[in-house]
Formats: sequence, structure tokens, C-alpha cells
Amino acid sequence: MEDKMKIDTEGILDRAAARRLFVAVVITSFIGPFAGSGINVAIPALGQEFGASARELSWVVFGFLLGSAMFILPTGKLADIYGRRRVYTIGLWLFASTFLLGACATSVAMLNVLRFIQGCVMSLIFGPGMALLVSSHEASQRGRVIGYSAASTYSGLSMGPVICGFLCEYLSWRSIFLITGLVVLISIYLLKDIKQEWYGDKGASIDKKGSICYLVAAPLWLCGLSKITEGSTGLLLLGAGALGLLLFWWIESKAEHPCLDVRLFHGNPVFTFSNLAAMLHYSSTFALSFLMSLYLQVIVGYTASMAGMIILLQPVVMAALSPKAGALSDRIQPGLVASVGMTLTAAGLWGMSFLTGDTPIWIVGLLLMWIGLGFALFSSPNNNAIMGAVEKKHYGTASSLLATMRLMGQSTSMAVVTMIIALCQVHSLTGEDNVQLLGAIQIAFRIFGCISIAAIFMSLVRNKAK
Repeated sequence: MEDKMKIDTEGILDRAAARRLFVAVVITSFIGPFAGSGINVAIPALGQEFGASARELSWVVFGFLLGSAMFILPTGKLADIYGRRRVYTIGLWLFASTFLLGACATSVAMLNVLRFIQGCVMSLIFGPGMALLVSSHEASQRGRVIGYSAASTYSGLSMGPVICGFLCEYLSWRSIFLITGLVVLISIYLLKDIKQEWYGDKGASIDKKGSICYLVAAPLWLCGLSKITEGSTGLLLLGAGALGLLLFWWIESKAEHPCLDVRLFHGNPVFTFSNLAAMLHYSSTFALSFLMSLYLQVIVGYTASMAGMIILLQPVVMAALSPKAGALSDRIQPGLVASVGMTLTAAGLWGMSFLTGDTPIWIVGLLLMWIGLGFALFSSPNNNAIMGAVEKKHYGTASSLLATMRLMGQSTSMAVVTMIIALCQVHSLTGEDNVQLLGAIQIAFRIFGCISIAAIFMSLVRNKAK
């Protein structure tokens, strides 16, 4: 019997099915980063309940990031071989299950294992997620649907700490895991009647050598970034990770069915520089909410809930305008729109570097909204440029690579903050040495401003090349 959801020869779903798939992916695009960033605020409660050390608790956050980074590229290729919808759905079931189990954790060790598994499972979702959206919609709608997905991702990252803070304060840290698992079940329900499948390299063999090399090199690099202030240990890990990634690149250039087809970069400046711009963008902006939380609570003296409401100005503007920016990039060259957005972001970050304890709060709010506008104009069009620079069979690889750029950028952003706090000799984040903390915040924003200028350069080179 013919499936009730009709598709055309390109695998484009009918309107009702496409809407369900779209909503499912957008929900997951929000809830994944929401839980990933929101669990940070539950760290004190976890430490109190389990009597865990700071070192044990650090793995609650780092384990998730490590698992995601290790598997994001291999699982993208896996989705191209065995089907993007199939791998995505399996990822949703595993993601929901591990979060529901997390709500029942009886020790910090059990929770750390589950967090690592959650990160690994997240790669099954973010690898094929954007590829599913692009594959199931017409090319003329690509920027719009990517815009909604980007808005959801950034909103989840930014709103996670705020909403989870309220959940942790008025319910329990376990409610964060429980609600996350239940919300993912909604996405599973929306996808249950969609039978269409999308492949990028059906029947190909898995690149075992390249995958194993990446699985070793990526965590070495991330561990090096996390220990950047520990002297030789961090540098050795970074060096080993860099050599491993170079070896991975060489293996992929020789593989018949590579995990990452490095040929996509050859003669394709739009794809190359768009990915580099994405990594630099995440490197310069991911730590924004962390720094602003310290500034508003420790330097200015606002409560956690008030600080959270002020910080929300940025993701609200970004979420409201990202779909429009994505749609705009369907009509205007995406690289041009992204360059304007990155320029606005750079200006906003430099403005943040001049904040003092006496800066009027309305100026802080305007700067956050200005950066939110820059976020919107950069992210969706840049993602559109990346997906539009490859053939359909490479959508899975491009989607996974973009997610890898995000993870690497996030790690770099937090490594920069950690290094600056150490160099400025900030020994307390509770208000005992405000002068050093304010100086560290200002320096961090100036460095992020410089990184964002480099991202502007990448955008301009891409535009000129095209």
C-alpha cells in the first residue's frame, strides 16, 4: 500500500509530513543544547546531594562535551550510509532514555557515565539533523528552515541556564533530566509515521581507520584546551591532538569512503571559509552568557534570576530574527548577510569590553540586543552557505562538520576564559576580588572581539572568492 505521505523523486516530503519533521528537528535542536548548557546551574546542587568533589563534578559538563565531539563526524557518515532518518530516530530514543535514567542517578559516578553516553548519543542527532531538514525541503526554503533550526539551537544554549536555574531552585536538578527526556519523546512521536529515507552514501563501508584516528585525536585536543592553564600537560595534549587531527586529514584524503571527505574543501572556498567562520563565531560568542552572568551578579550585584532575565534579551532577539535572516539569505547572497552579522557581533563584543560597575543597565541591554541581531544575521545565512556549497549526497557530512565546528568553538571560547581568569589571578568568582574579575571580563571581550574580526575576514574572503 502506498505511503500516505507522498514524496517526489528528490525525497521532498509533502507539506504535512515536512511540517512534522520540521517541528521534530526544531524541538530537538532546542532541547539538546538547552540540557547541555542548563545542567551547569545544577552543579552546586549535585555536589551537595552526592558530596562530590569539584573534579568529579567537572566531568558532568566535560564528559558530555567530550562524547559529542568524539562521535559527531563518524555518526554523520553513519547516517549517510544507513539513512539519516533512521539514525536520527535511534538517537532520539537513546537520548530520551539516558536523560530519564539521569533523573534516577544515585551517584555522581553513575551520572558522569550517563552524561558521557548522552554526549555520544547527541552526535546521532546533531550529525544528521540539519541534513534531514535540507533534504526534505525545497532549495528555495533552505535558508528559512535552517534559520528556525539555528534560532532553536542558540535559544537552547542561552536559555538553558536561566530556565534550568528556576527548575533547580523550585523543583530539583532531577527535573531537568526528566523534562528533557519527556520533551524528546514529542519529537519521536512526530516522526513515527514518516517512512521516507535519505542517504548520502548508501551501501558504502565505514572508514574504520579514519574514525578511530578521529576518536583519539578529538578528545586529546579538547582535554588539552581544558588544561591550557596547567602548563606542559595542556600543551602536550594539544600537540598530540593536533598531530592526530593532521593524521586524520591525511587518512581521509586517501580513503575510498572517508568519514570526512576532505575533497569538499578543494576548490570550494565558500564551504571552507564558511566553516572556519562558524568555528571562530562560536569561539568568540559561546562564553558570552557565562561572562555576563558573572558581570551582572558579582560586579553589579543583581540576583541570579534578574541576571538571567537580562541575559535573555540576546537570545530573544536572535530567536525572533534568525528565521527572517535565513529567509533573507535565500534571496541575497548568504555570505554577504553573514558578513554583516559578524560585523555587528564584533562591534557588540568590543562594546562589552568597556563595561564597568557603573555602566547603566540600559546600555548593557542594548549591547546584548545588538549582539543578538548580529547572531541572527550571521548564523542562519552562514549555515545556508555551507549547506548550499555541497551536493545533496554530502549533506550529512556538511551537517556533522558544522556541528564539529560548533563544539570546537565552544571549547575554545571557554578555554580562553579559563586562561584569562588564571592570568589575571582571579581566585574567587563570588565577589572577593572584583577588580581582577572585572579586568578579566574586559580582556576576554577584547580577545573575543579580535576573534570575531578574524571571522569577518573569513566571510569577506569567501564572498570575494565566489
